[in-house]
Amino acid sequence: MIRARRLQRRFGILEAVIREPGLSPRQLASRGGVSERTLSRDLKALRELGYGIVYSDGYQVQESLGWDGILAGRSLARVYEEQLKVLRDELPGPLAAQIEAEVNALAPAALAGLFASVLEKRLNYRG
Repeated sequence: MIRARRLQRRFGILEAVIREPGLSPRQLASRGGVSERTLSRDLKALRELGYGIVYSDGYQVQESLGWDGILAGRSLARVYEEQLKVLRDELPGPLAAQIEAEVNALAPAALAGLFASVLEKRLNYRG
């Protein structure tokens, strides 16, 4: 369970870096609910897992983000497969399979919600 909690925390930090590029170490640690020392260890682990998190005017993912929030040059399917690989590598066994099955069950509704949210934002934008 400790490995699962650690992985959950690291995915949360990754989410914060993607959603809010430019966070300072203190801000990112606060988003993750960890100390700056723990944040440093988690960022190192995420980098070792292949996530290009860098610090340049705040933390950000090395690849640029497009307006739609998808990492430039990477399809949604590729990002999904990469995250599944991390899950399977870090949590081998039945727990990984259970989490994967639950994510697969929740993903269609989550994507529909994302589409609805982006559509609403674009329809309300008057620029």
